Amino acid sequence: MTSESEFVAMPEDHPDRLENCGISKYSLSRLRSTYLTFLSDFDDKTDADILREPNLNRRVLTEIREAQARRKQSGRS
Repeated sequence: MTSESEFVAMPEDHPDRLENCGISKYSLSRLRSTYLTFLSDFDDKTDADILREPNLNRRVLTEIREAQARRKQSGRS
């Protein structure tokens, strides 16, 4: 998870922020409740790890994986 100091240093329009990667409001609110704010927070997590998080379900997982695929296609790490 990203530390508070890293969060403050990141600009509002950074593509790694969940708000900027095309995730629905439904999924975004569920992710915020688990204090996950960046798409890169999920890079090292398996699907099972994500589904173990409280309030996260298959729909949220699918949106995360789709956003990661879009990020990879566009050449962002």
